[in-house]
Amino acid sequence: MTEDELRKNLRYLTDKYVVDKNKKDEMYNYIDRDDVPVKGVLADLNTFGLKIISQDDGDLISTIYFYYC
Repeated sequence: MTEDELRKNLRYLTDKYVVDKNKKDEMYNYIDRDDVPVKGVLADLNTFGLKIISQDDGDLISTIYFYYC
């Protein structure tokens, strides 16, 4: 997974699972940084996102965690 794919996937997950617009904007700011704080973004997704995540998206999160955490 390239860094561009990482950003795209984190944006996808944020769009799909975070409903609070202010929190979403804050997460986008983190995703757009040169040094993406992947653990922080995933933690925010866990805290502020919907609690039910599809199997495919769970696999995506596992892949991101494997390569970037």
